[in-house]
Amino acid sequence: MEPLPLEEVFALNSIRVRFVRGEEVKFISHLDLMKVFDRAIRRAGIPIVYSEGFNPHPHMVFGLPLSVGVTSQAEYADFDLEDGFSPDEFMKKLNSSLPPGFKVMEAKIISKKSNIMASIKAASYSILFAVAKNMDDEALAQKLAEFMQEDAIVVEKEGKKGKKAIDIKPMIIRLELKKPGDEREGCRNANKDSKSACSDMKYMDPDVWLEEYVESLYRADVLPPSYERESIRRIDALLSAGSMANLKPELLMETFGRYIGQELKIVKIHRTGLFVEKEGKLLEPLDGNAL
Repeated sequence: MEPLPLEEVFALNSIRVRFVRGEEVKFISHLDLMKVFDRAIRRAGIPIVYSEGFNPHPHMVFGLPLSVGVTSQAEYADFDLEDGFSPDEFMKKLNSSLPPGFKVMEAKIISKKSNIMASIKAASYSILFAVAKNMDDEALAQKLAEFMQEDAIVVEKEGKKGKKAIDIKPMIIRLELKKPGDEREGCRNANKDSKSACSDMKYMDPDVWLEEYVESLYRADVLPPSYERESIRRIDALLSAGSMANLKPELLMETFGRYIGQELKIVKIHRTGLFVEKEGKLLEPLDGNAL
């Protein structure tokens, strides 16, 4: 009988988490992100499985890497543990050691059939951008509708062998135009106690997160705003993501800007979701049917 691989001997359970990545840590690289979690796990005394060899690495796998400068309320990671930690205990210990800007929001035990990085098929984003004064909401909405009705949207992407023309239309699952702030007047005008509740809501609700960011652009104690509030618009996008097909929101906005003859200036990008696919349906990675 062949011996079991080391990780199967010692990994008593595997846990998947959803965590947020806030303004404080949006400029760190993916490599630095892994180092942050490695240090936090060590400080918390969490018995994670390590690889063999002269330079052992913790058995943790992260979902789709996030571009530098982008915030997220839907980052995911899988961890193999040597001890039978409950998800709640794991989440509590890890949060106690993570720096400000990171916070684990959910944790569940998973099977070992596939890891999160290999499973991602789509990602959703809220994108704040500035438009020219002469373009009203109706005209912008019409342009977006025409953009989505194109049979093909061909762009040049830089690859390992140079530039290559690709059609990104199949990678755009859904686009929706919004005006930021309309949905959350209650949070803007709330009292102190309600403001705290609104702040907590941002970990689940992108409307609150984005409103808080837009409000910060116009505070008197910071630099003058680079954009007029009236020029800021929002697109919510669901895009193909992962190893098979991956469309970044930056390329989407650059392409849409060229289509309408404007240089759309991105104010902020916020990831609102990652999704796996099962039986033709997109599911959140912590959905019971995805575990």
